[in-house]
Amino acid sequence: MGKIIEISAEGKPFHIGKVYGERSRELISKNIETYKTIFLHKYGLEWKKLVEKAYKSMEEISSFNADAIEFMKGIADGSGISFNDILVLNYRYEIIFSERSSCTSIGFLNGENTFIAQNWDLYAGIEDNTVNLRYRISGGPTVFTQVEAGALTHRGLNSEGIGLCINALRSKEDGGKLKVPAITVLGWSILNCRKFSKIFDLVKDVKRNSSINFLLAKKDFIVDLELTPKDFEYIEVDDNGIVVHTNHFISYRFKELNADLKGLSGDTFVREIRAKQLIRKLNHSLNIENVKEIFRDHFDYPSSICRHIDETVDQDSISKIKTLGSTILETCKNICHYTIGNPCKSDYITSKTF
Repeated sequence: MGKIIEISAEGKPFHIGKVYGERSRELISKNIETYKTIFLHKYGLEWKKLVEKAYKSMEEISSFNADAIEFMKGIADGSGISFNDILVLNYRYEIIFSERSSCTSIGFLNGENTFIAQNWDLYAGIEDNTVNLRYRISGGPTVFTQVEAGALTHRGLNSEGIGLCINALRSKEDGGKLKVPAITVLGWSILNCRKFSKIFDLVKDVKRNSSINFLLAKKDFIVDLELTPKDFEYIEVDDNGIVVHTNHFISYRFKELNADLKGLSGDTFVREIRAKQLIRKLNHSLNIENVKEIFRDHFDYPSSICRHIDETVDQDSISKIKTLGSTILETCKNICHYTIGNPCKSDYITSKTF
């Protein structure tokens, strides 16, 4: 991938979405076409039927956060792509809930040097479809997010020092009628918060049909939130100020959900254990440079912390899972270090977000 597209906008949600749509029109179109192919060939899901299903659930989003709908309408208007297509794209996590084994996150609480970080693993076909989006909705904080073109949000940071990293989770409670998209709408709402307590209000009140993990920070404060469709639990950092999360439940109250789930990939446990062992070798003293090396680790390749395409699997390369990027967010310093693609093949780019 060449230089990542940088987009900045300020104003009302529709206007910001429109600027975002205009600036990333080609990437949004490419992203949607890629998902159409993946949904059909890998899961047997026709886009037309997904549009119908998503449209029926639009009221759930509007009731939770009407600004999110306006933002999506702006993306559609600016890109010239139908609102329904943008809506389905923003439900992609809920649509593919049957396969969620991706991403490794690490948080380190260390005063002014606090950070949260993650490797983002998903379909190889969308690797080149990421944009850096900075915006400010009137009256809100400035938000920086690294996001799939056409989606509302993913990992990111706001000017209040609130940072967000995301891990896929699955539970037997997932599925059924689509409700509020966990990543794109709930995550977007989180990054538009000024007060951290508001995040707990959002998580407590949102109607959702999927499990997910949010690694969150506000400046030198870190907490991990595990969500199921019906409940949530928080996890504090350990005595060394560290938390590691992959794609299974680790809170005491939710751990039993792992045993109830068929198809949970063993690599999620290996990646968690491996990251913790590497951290112990560092005497629990993390910094930006050594966490980069953890994210480049290839133990149990190809389903390692730095995940690569499994060439032994017989399926289209665009639908194979790999690390699409690595992101480290310094929440006290408003700095983002990131790669596009596997971090083992790239130098991290450092960007002052605000």
